[in-house]
Amino acid sequence: MQISEAEPLAGRVSVVGPSLALELSWATHAAWSPRLRSQHPVLEDLAGAHPDLLGGAKEFWGDEGDYFAELEVMAYLAGALEETELDRLFDAMESARTRIPADLPLRSETPEARDAINARLSRLGSDDQRWRDYRDLFAAIYAPLDQWWRNAGAPTAERAVAATRQALERGSDWRRMVSADCVAVTEHIAELPELHEPIVLVPCALFGRGLYLDLPGCQLIGVGAGMGELGARARTEDLALAMRVLADPTRLAILDHLRSGERSIGDLALDFDLAQPTISVHVKQLRQAGLVTATRRGQRLELAVDTGAVAAIAHRLTDLVER
Repeated sequence: MQISEAEPLAGRVSVVGPSLALELSWATHAAWSPRLRSQHPVLEDLAGAHPDLLGGAKEFWGDEGDYFAELEVMAYLAGALEETELDRLFDAMESARTRIPADLPLRSETPEARDAINARLSRLGSDDQRWRDYRDLFAAIYAPLDQWWRNAGAPTAERAVAATRQALERGSDWRRMVSADCVAVTEHIAELPELHEPIVLVPCALFGRGLYLDLPGCQLIGVGAGMGELGARARTEDLALAMRVLADPTRLAILDHLRSGERSIGDLALDFDLAQPTISVHVKQLRQAGLVTATRRGQRLELAVDTGAVAAIAHRLTDLVER
C-alpha cells in the first residue's frame, strides 16, 4: 500500500480490525488509568457499576504491571486479531496457547516487561486452571460491555478501519494517525524502517495514550478511532456529504425554494422548468443527506425542508470556527 514516493515504509503498512482483543486489553487497563476512564464514558460506567471486575483485573497478575499485553500477543499468534466475538476469540487462543513460544523477543518492551509477558504466556499455556480463570475474567469484564461493543464500539472501529485505509490510499502519512502521546511509538519510530517487518495499524474504539508491540512478523500499532486525522474524518464525514450536496446550485436553489412551502416533484419540475427525472435525482440526494423530508398526502409526496438538519449544519460549521 503506497504511502508516498519518498516514504521508506511504502508498501509495508496495512490496516486491520476491529479487534476485540485490543479493546478488551484497553478495557482492563482502565483499572489502573483514571485518564482512560475519563476519555470513555463506557469505561467510567464499568468502573462505577462493577468495581469488582476491574479490581479482579488488577489482582490477576499481582504486581507484574498495569497491562494485559499477553492478550494481544496471543490473539495475534492465534490468528484471531480481527475476531469480534468473545467465544471465538478465546476458542482460537485456547487452541494456540500451548504452542506459543515463551521466549518472544518483543523488542518494543523493556526487559522487565518482556520477561513478564513471556512468563504470563508460559503459564497460560501450561496451567489449565489459570487459563480457565483468565477466560472467566475476560468473560466477566466483557459482559457489561457487550451491548456497547455491538452497537457502538465495533461499528466505530469498522468506520475507523475504512477511513484509515482510504487515508493511506490517498497518500497520507500513517504517523500522523498515531497519538502524539504514544511514547512507545515515538521512541521507536526511527527504528521501524530497519526492522523490515510490516506495520499493522489497528484502530481502536477504546484508546488511551498509545499502543505498540513488536511481534513475530509485524509491528503492531494501535490508533485511536477518535484521534488525529482519523478522528477528524470520522467526525466530519456526514457533514462533508451534506456540503457536497449543497454545493450544487440547483439543489441549493431547491432547498431555498422549499422554504416557502411544501412542493411535490411535479411542482418543482414546473417551478424550475426541468424534467421530473432530473428533479427526482436532485431531491433524492437532498433526502439522503437528511436535508429534505417527504410526507405522503393522498397521491402526492410533499417535500419540505428539514430546518433542524440545516440548522445543525450551520451550527457545526460555526463550531469549527469557534474552537
